[in-house]
Amino acid sequence: MFKNDEVFLLFPPLKLLRKFLLVTVLLLMGTVYTGMTLLTQYFDISPEWLLGILFSVGIMFCFFNFKVSQGSFLCAKILKYYALFLALICLPSFIILEGSSYHIATVTNIAFMLLSFYLIKGNKYQGLIKYQYNFFKDIKDARAAVQKEMAKGSRKRK
Repeated sequence: MFKNDEVFLLFPPLKLLRKFLLVTVLLLMGTVYTGMTLLTQYFDISPEWLLGILFSVGIMFCFFNFKVSQGSFLCAKILKYYALFLALICLPSFIILEGSSYHIATVTNIAFMLLSFYLIKGNKYQGLIKYQYNFFKDIKDARAAVQKEMAKGSRKRK
């Protein structure tokens, strides 16, 4: 997808970044809706535990999403299956929850999670991960080259 002589800028191309941001927002909304549904309707948990669990899951999501922004294909795969997991967790709510508004919200959430799964598998999202991977690899290579030159320079002075 990228040529060897391509220059990697500080920010990835906008077309790649848009998909990443869309997936991030969709997964955050899905995490909140699924967590709220799961913890309040399935388990009837207290508000303190609800906030604590949602905060913990949110922190873990942010960690994986940050690693994806640094070019981690493994974390992208984890987020992809996390989106499917969120969609599957919402399925029993059709039986448990009563009211058309809950059903509409659940269908919307499931659709958003499946869309997230599809977008993560897509070429643009994978292209962003590849771009970021190459960007950070180039930084590491440049840092190693500078350190090597500095080591050579310090040997010549002795």
